[in-house]
Amino acid sequence: MNRFFLDPQLFSDEGVKFSEDIEHQILSVLRLRSGDEVEVLDNQGHLYRVVLDVDMDKKTVLGQFLSKETAMTEPAIQITLCFGLSNRDKVEWILQKGTEIGVTEFSPFISSRTLVQSTDLSEKKKVRWEKIIREAAEQSHRGRLPKLNRPQRFESCLSTTCNEHSLSLIAWEDDDADQMNIAQSLHGFEGSSIALFVGPEGGFSDEEINLAKEAGCRVITLGARILRMETAAIVFPAVVLHDLGEL
Repeated sequence: MNRFFLDPQLFSDEGVKFSEDIEHQILSVLRLRSGDEVEVLDNQGHLYRVVLDVDMDKKTVLGQFLSKETAMTEPAIQITLCFGLSNRDKVEWILQKGTEIGVTEFSPFISSRTLVQSTDLSEKKKVRWEKIIREAAEQSHRGRLPKLNRPQRFESCLSTTCNEHSLSLIAWEDDDADQMNIAQSLHGFEGSSIALFVGPEGGFSDEEINLAKEAGCRVITLGARILRMETAAIVFPAVVLHDLGEL
């Protein structure tokens, strides 16, 4: 069953309209026709099954509702993944795989060692990143689209993110015997949201870790082996969701 996220404004009591890009996908890529059924989501937690009404002359597609239900695939615990900006391939990998795993929100940042040192985000790149998230959400049967925040400096990311979550964890590769692992850091957790911080290729500086501690982050280890940043950005939320019974 093909699945599409649509703007809530495209829904009405009579049925649903499709945006031009999705109409093109339905008609020219999937080659669906009148009578075929698809699933659509309003990004408000609702899943609809609709039957298509295709006008081949006008190249338009409408959907008539067959059923409506609550999307049940979203984790109960909201995970915000904060990661250091890197090259295009790594960022796109993190957005795609993080969406599949169950990340709720992405907050890229720049720090002293990130490969990218500008918080500027062009409209073209923003649209591409959002498309990657949407396609991954459709493929993995997410109930809502993860939110993509604009890049910001690490200090700003700390101050805004830590205050909004029940728990904030920052992964650091320093060999400190006092550092907790993920399971220890989640012991007794009863909140509704967690912020996870993953550093860039060069890791966090000592100063940045101290800033994170002052902001309320718990410093944790991801194990004895050093992971690439894009690997850590996937392993971290995956293990957290697993330990919370959400994966």
